[in-house]
Amino acid sequence: MARVLRAVFVLLSVAGDFSLAEGGEPSRTRVPPPRRLTADGLPKRRPAWSPDGRRLAFARLERSGIHLWQYIWTLGDGSEPKRLLASLETPHFDAVFAPDGQRLLVCTIRFIGTQGIVDVAAVDPDGSNLTSILPKEPSEVVHQEWPAWSPDGRRFAFSSTHEGNQEIYTASADGSDLVRLSQNPGHDAHPCWHPDGTRIAYATDRFGGGLEIVSVAPDATGLKRLTTSRGLDDYPTWSPDGRRLAFVSNRDGQFEIYVAEADGSRPTNLTAHPARDEFPTWTPDGKGITFVSDRGGATDLYVIDVPAEDHSPAN
Repeated sequence: MARVLRAVFVLLSVAGDFSLAEGGEPSRTRVPPPRRLTADGLPKRRPAWSPDGRRLAFARLERSGIHLWQYIWTLGDGSEPKRLLASLETPHFDAVFAPDGQRLLVCTIRFIGTQGIVDVAAVDPDGSNLTSILPKEPSEVVHQEWPAWSPDGRRFAFSSTHEGNQEIYTASADGSDLVRLSQNPGHDAHPCWHPDGTRIAYATDRFGGGLEIVSVAPDATGLKRLTTSRGLDDYPTWSPDGRRLAFVSNRDGQFEIYVAEADGSRPTNLTAHPARDEFPTWTPDGKGITFVSDRGGATDLYVIDVPAEDHSPAN
């Protein structure tokens, strides 16, 4: 079981090291060093803030190597992170708060032999009222992952393999009224919603040579390419004011957090560190980005300040 769960964790993380093509040096910016939020050193994924900035959700692979569990951490009161679903022994992860903070979407795994089936469920922040909203038949092996709320909380985006290939969809908050956003034989993953509700960004390898970031309208029209790089670009997340886009890229040889304009232009290497940095999420005030890094010799959560926007002409 430990080997199976570690494989699941790796597959759910950034999709491997892509070879780099020729290209110029990426833009870098000088910022204060990030602040370390955790110190247990255990592998973590997808930090996500509550709208009021008081709670931080993240998943953690436990020391046993056989438990991937979701945590909710109330900051500022001296308490330790608490498991979201304390009675659930099977893996659960990637929880995200609704815009009103009253519910979370969370991924849960059930196993058929060594096969993991990933469903999306809704739950209250105290772990009560767990309701599966995207289950499949017990014998059908599907992955329905990375839920992302719409700004009004009435719908969410996610990736799913329920039609064979992994594609991007949206659904009503109760899991009904599916809309397919991507039509691509390749890999589409990690959607996020623009704060004004008019666009959904996600990573895709449809262009060949690795993942790039695109955006599309909620009715599946108007596909736009946001990044073009010599490596892998993944995990897009727009700032709360919708003016900037953060994402992960290994265009300079290692995985870093980048910040660009909302349309993907003027990308800047924010972290610029030889460690692996991934899973960016904006703080609710838009002044910082929380991310996962192994820069301290072990994997923990960090937050880094984001410089004020620079509207001077690009070099």
